[in-house]
Amino acid sequence: MPTPMSSVTSPVRYDEAFYDVPNQRPAVPVALQVVSVRNQQVLLHVADDLVGGTLPLLCDVDVRVSLRADQRGIHMSRIQTALQAPESLPLSHLAAAIAARVQDTQRQEAAEVRLRARVPLATRTRVSGLPSPDTVEISAVATAGPEPRVGQGVTATNMTACPCMQGYALTELINEVGLTTEEGSDLLRRLPIATHSQRGTVRLGVEAASAGALPGYQHLYRTLAAHTTLTQELLKRPDEYDLVRRAHLAPQFVEDVVRSVASGFVRSLRTDQGGLAADQDGLIVAEDGLVVEVEAESHESIHGHDVHARLHAPASDLIATLTGPAPTEPPTSTAKTP
Repeated sequence: MPTPMSSVTSPVRYDEAFYDVPNQRPAVPVALQVVSVRNQQVLLHVADDLVGGTLPLLCDVDVRVSLRADQRGIHMSRIQTALQAPESLPLSHLAAAIAARVQDTQRQEAAEVRLRARVPLATRTRVSGLPSPDTVEISAVATAGPEPRVGQGVTATNMTACPCMQGYALTELINEVGLTTEEGSDLLRRLPIATHSQRGTVRLGVEAASAGALPGYQHLYRTLAAHTTLTQELLKRPDEYDLVRRAHLAPQFVEDVVRSVASGFVRSLRTDQGGLAADQDGLIVAEDGLVVEVEAESHESIHGHDVHARLHAPASDLIATLTGPAPTEPPTSTAKTP
């Protein structure tokens, strides 16, 4: 007669390999380049000058890992353990540390971690001097594996004025008032001339072999603020006019935004930025492996479509291209940078 289950003193168990299903051999032994955990948020303590010290930030997380042909799946719980970062570090350092833990605990060839968060800024309006509750998005990406890379970026909201229509508005103005073309051209440099404007986004990102080789978020934000017109949440009427005036005095296509930001950034690289290697002129040189990415998107006000532009290039290539005199365009930011 069989012994009742209730009388068994030690339950029967399989060996541990039976329960470790992700580590079992798959039915189809094909390697996967990416298996990811995404659409998750995690609270991280981020230390950076841009946020004025250390802040707890709720970060959007995207964790990616390669998978060998002989393994059925990744270990999800190990991903969650790797995301628990007790230290307060810059976001790019946190991304690099998490990526290294993921690669190590998953025992795979490569792992990648992407982090994004919105951060508050201590900005003031240019004319009234009032504090404005502005925010930007900071991001970081890190790859652990045979070719480790770390990157970080800042995304902000900007305003552009289209240069196309200003020529028509100026032609109507000089004919209506009775000015010469020379007088009209002088007005174009001194007064805002009618055209359509639009809100957009602009992102400046950098990538290198290690987090220590990256210019900080403060540097990236100030570059954006100097080379396009950043919007602000609080604008009294004099501040609003100042913003509109600046955008119209320095009209930009989305292509102009990308080129201007990229040019301004590589010209700003000096030896005081993290002790990076530099040439006799103080510019970052090729062996740093620094890569620059600038993206801008315009939400067109008179069209139903958006316009997007992107530049991705080694800093050394941009420096070689931009060895001439600095552009003469005036800074267009309306925000007093923190």
